[in-house]
Amino acid sequence: MSDPLPVKQRLSPKQLRMTQQVFAAICETIGTRGAETGGILGGNRQTGEVTHFFFDETPRQKTSVLYEPNTALLNEVKRNQWKPEGIAYLGSIHSHPPSFRRPSRGDEESAGRILEVLEVPYILVPIVTTLVDTGSVTLYPFAAELDDGRVRIIEQELIVGGSLIRPAKQPAQEARAETGEHLAFLMGLSASALFQVDSPRAYRVLRSYQFWQEFRRDDYD
Repeated sequence: MSDPLPVKQRLSPKQLRMTQQVFAAICETIGTRGAETGGILGGNRQTGEVTHFFFDETPRQKTSVLYEPNTALLNEVKRNQWKPEGIAYLGSIHSHPPSFRRPSRGDEESAGRILEVLEVPYILVPIVTTLVDTGSVTLYPFAAELDDGRVRIIEQELIVGGSLIRPAKQPAQEARAETGEHLAFLMGLSASALFQVDSPRAYRVLRSYQFWQEFRRDDYD
């Protein structure tokens, strides 16, 4: 009798686990600013728990719809502070306007490049909506993995210090209204953006292009 065909194994994290200290730090930094600030998440890749967070206090560029990380600073933290302590880079976190509560296409493309270079099963790509924009801080947990060369975004549960944290549900009518407002704003931005990059993908290109000019594998190992 022949052996059964091999089954494709995929490590798809269903939960984002982080310490209470990390969650508090995210709320106190990203959560208290307007949309489009961020940082990096570190921890133990075997257990998947996030134990460290570094806030990008001085991004290269920040607008209400654009966050370009201070890549040189974040690389220095990963390479010279985290790596010697055995802290692995697990992913990146940033805030979005209230109407965009999941990773954008630009975020997906960035995650895909990291996954290809690091050859890890997944990275974390959570999104935050902030106190300034919504009156409260909400963390929406997501991970990204490669599935036959394509990026797949995984919705997760958020576990903080062993407790399940559920984000408040957004009413469908409110979600549609906010999405329409955000799309209208982006369309108003698109004319100047298209002149800069001459592409209908301007928004997501602007969100990720410069970051990849300075990406190196040894900054993430």
